[in-house]
Amino acid sequence: MIDYQMTMRRPASWWNGNWREGTPLGNGLHGALIYGNIANEKIMLTHTRLWREGKNMSIPDVSDILPQMRALIFSGEVLKADRMINDALITRGYAPHEAYPFPAADLNISLPAVKGFSKYKRTLDISTAQAFVEYQDGDDVIQRRSFVSRADDVVVVECHKNSVIHLSIHQPDLINQSEQLPENECIITEGEWQFFKTEISGIEHGAVLKVLRGEKTLILLKIYTEGESSNKWYELKAEIEKLSPDYDHLLCSHIEAHQKLFNACQLSLEDDKCNRASSNEELLDAAYDTGLTNVLAERMWAYGRYLLISSTQLGGLPCNLTGLWSGEYRAFWSFNMANINLEMIYWQALSGGLEELMLPIFDYYDAGLEDMKENARKLYGCEGIFLPAVTMPGGIRHVCLSPHITNWTAGAGWIAQLYYDYYIYTRDMDFLVNRALPFMREAAKFYADFIIWKGEHWHVCPSVSPENHTKNYKGNSKNLGDSNANNDLSDGTQSSIDATMDISVIKELFRHLIEIGGATELLPEDELADYRKILYGTPDYETNEWGAPREWLHKDFPDNDLHRHQSHLYPVFPGLELSRADSRTIEIYHKGAIRRMTVGLSWQTSWSLIQNAHTMARVKDGELAWESLSLITKSCVMRNLFTTHNDWRGSGIGLEFPMAPFQIDANIGWASAVQEMLLYSNTDRVDLLPALPKAWTKGSIGTMKTRCGVDVHITWDQSQNIGNALLCAIRETAFTLYYPDGNYEEFDQMAGENAQVEFRIK
Repeated sequence: MIDYQMTMRRPASWWNGNWREGTPLGNGLHGALIYGNIANEKIMLTHTRLWREGKNMSIPDVSDILPQMRALIFSGEVLKADRMINDALITRGYAPHEAYPFPAADLNISLPAVKGFSKYKRTLDISTAQAFVEYQDGDDVIQRRSFVSRADDVVVVECHKNSVIHLSIHQPDLINQSEQLPENECIITEGEWQFFKTEISGIEHGAVLKVLRGEKTLILLKIYTEGESSNKWYELKAEIEKLSPDYDHLLCSHIEAHQKLFNACQLSLEDDKCNRASSNEELLDAAYDTGLTNVLAERMWAYGRYLLISSTQLGGLPCNLTGLWSGEYRAFWSFNMANINLEMIYWQALSGGLEELMLPIFDYYDAGLEDMKENARKLYGCEGIFLPAVTMPGGIRHVCLSPHITNWTAGAGWIAQLYYDYYIYTRDMDFLVNRALPFMREAAKFYADFIIWKGEHWHVCPSVSPENHTKNYKGNSKNLGDSNANNDLSDGTQSSIDATMDISVIKELFRHLIEIGGATELLPEDELADYRKILYGTPDYETNEWGAPREWLHKDFPDNDLHRHQSHLYPVFPGLELSRADSRTIEIYHKGAIRRMTVGLSWQTSWSLIQNAHTMARVKDGELAWESLSLITKSCVMRNLFTTHNDWRGSGIGLEFPMAPFQIDANIGWASAVQEMLLYSNTDRVDLLPALPKAWTKGSIGTMKTRCGVDVHITWDQSQNIGNALLCAIRETAFTLYYPDGNYEEFDQMAGENAQVEFRIK
């Protein structure tokens, strides 16, 4: 069993935002971010349900606008049409407000220095979800250790016996602070207990803390986000009193719960340049020199897995763009974004044996079905559901009044892929009948109403390829943004006709429904006939002048590769439609991915590089998949290995942006990219090591799950040109196993049957 350790040689040290380099802990409900300070430690406390300032209101009916909007777009007046639905909402009094996740409090631990410090390090033990801070003050070795219990739902900290402990409102790290802080702070100390409360927009939240003194000081803490202190303080106190007063005893049950998830899959990459004891700083420096080391690749995989596990759990909320660890009030981009980011966060879960962590997604969207029906009816006059890209807890009514969000309708179809894939991996019939099919059928109702039939084919308008815009509308010879150009579109105008992504998402949804209907007889024949008509009426994909997939299928919208999104490559990834197509088709999509990494290199972000790694894995280009990961470590990774949206140092790898927002999707997506490079599956096929890069000379991964019902553990050694795989059938299955050298073999296995295979890599 691999002991994944992550060591840093400095406290969190990001100017004007130290929290960005903190050590993250979490159990999916409670979160903690450890600054690692020496004399005056600060631990930021969070809770998954502490969302405030949202304003949810009934949507006015603006469905009369759609026909006018479409008429303008088809007549070439895209600029006039783009904002029409948004403007109508505003004109008719719609003024919602997005909610934000707020830090709950700071746990402050003070221990004055005697002689100053030396031999400092802070460590995250990813395998046990435990954080350490250690330094020497004179002859004394000072140690602190912490975890957030997955078993007992409590924050646990052990520190020096002379430490001074107090709770406070979270203090931002801004030097010239302008944040509006929570109000009406109240802290009451009664012996070993501290009771804390404060208010945001008149809504209370708080915490209860117990301090136990002995040879060391033990801190136990719980947060509440609803209710009043008159009840919640005593309720949480009673819960804490039931807990063991021993750190190691509490840790034991926590480790068992954490490792049940974390150890379900493990990765090992042999490295002759670095070792697992190397600090984060050393590994990032090495990336600047020679590129991604195997130790860092392995550590980032384990960290991405750790962050997903720490961000969510059964009964909680989905992991959002900042997980549990944003130290800002009204944090930037702190929501669920379903035009790539939320999906990316969860791509690793099913193949990595973390299927239970998918359930909060389905809880979240199932609870919002009525809101999504209102969105569809009042925005577009359609039956079924419209799922906007931007949502947050408190309701899934459309609240982000930006045209590219309002006019993008593929959200429900893309999320339907997660429902479908969960069923395909687990074959949970109850889930299929009561959760997947109801969601998928409601999404299908919307698209059946929304598409526009012209002859034997249908079209999508308005259509958006997130978050891109055409390079040269209607063949205009002048650049976008030139006020003298005819039919000019501003940079933010993204409405179009027949974005390839919209077409492929709709096609995928109806194909999946037809597959389910044929395999289970759960859908009536007349409904399936309607689905088949739509599937057969799908417009054909097209290629552009560079031999790559067109991003828009309508002639007025030429492609634009100066962008981070790669939505037009959906049929190969994250879709499965063309992922194992003929070699000519694969080469077309390979060209599309390469153009984003060459022509569009300076427009990339951390998450788009992760997406590119996935796509390169699907087209079996392990070297460019590896290069995508390597570029991230040179541009968008901080010392705690958190990823930023973009490079903040002007390296030319990625988008120029005046700030570098923290977001967790690339961190978590890294794990999935590695898994895609080492294993591919569909319902009747498994590919071993489909995109193994030369750098990963020797290693192992497993257990990985597949869509065809066989669990796989792989070991390989490229220096010996040999690999081994253990195939364990979890249900009766038949599939074709493809080896890296191009050979393949048919397998029929009964549930519980194992097969051991040896293969050549080249």
